[in-house]
Parts: sequence; C-alpha cells; structure tokens
Amino acid sequence: MEASRTYHGGTFLGWDDLQEAKINHRVELEYYQTKNDINNILNEDTTKYGIEVLKKEYEKDRIYIESNNIKNVCDSSKKVIEIINVLKKNKVTPVGLQDVLDDLLTQQRMHLD
Repeated sequence: MEASRTYHGGTFLGWDDLQEAKINHRVELEYYQTKNDINNILNEDTTKYGIEVLKKEYEKDRIYIESNNIKNVCDSSKKVIEIINVLKKNKVTPVGLQDVLDDLLTQQRMHLD
C-alpha cells in the first residue's frame, strides 16, 4: 500500500482563540489530504483519501507538534478537499478532528437521503 499526503493550507489561531484557551504563544494549524492506494480482496486497486491535521505550538525556543490522521474517509479527492476547507475555516485542531468529521459526514448522509 502506497501512502502520500498533500498540503491544503494552514492558519494561525487568532488572539481571541488563544485568550479563550489561555494560551500565550503562537499556534499554527496545517491541513493535509492523505491518499492511500489499496489493493482490495478482489485484487483491484482502489484509492482512498483521508485527512491529517497538524498543530504546531511555538513556545519559547521549542516547537510542540500534535497531529491526528483519519484514513480512508472516502474515495473522492474533491469531497475530502471540501471537508478540509470547512476544517480550515473553523480552525479544527487534531483533538477535534474525529468528532467534527463524524458530524460533517452524518450531515452529508442526511442530505443524500
């Protein structure tokens, strides 16, 4: 299985966000689309896309990094990029990724029914 990731933008948390979280240093969020080429049980090649969120905290002379990677979200690159744009807009962190992703996918399923 071959895996790769593509950067789809980043943002810094604003002063209001930092004050609310009682943080007094810069925090950067980066968003990636991941791609897994999978060989399924029928020996057919399939591509699945996922999402990775990386958080970097710049505190004094150190950088603390936290990440979360959700694999195999769907088989549509376009759909994953749309989801990443929502995550960026709302400044979703690695800790919140799974819950927000679950909510977004549930909403999408409800709109399809």
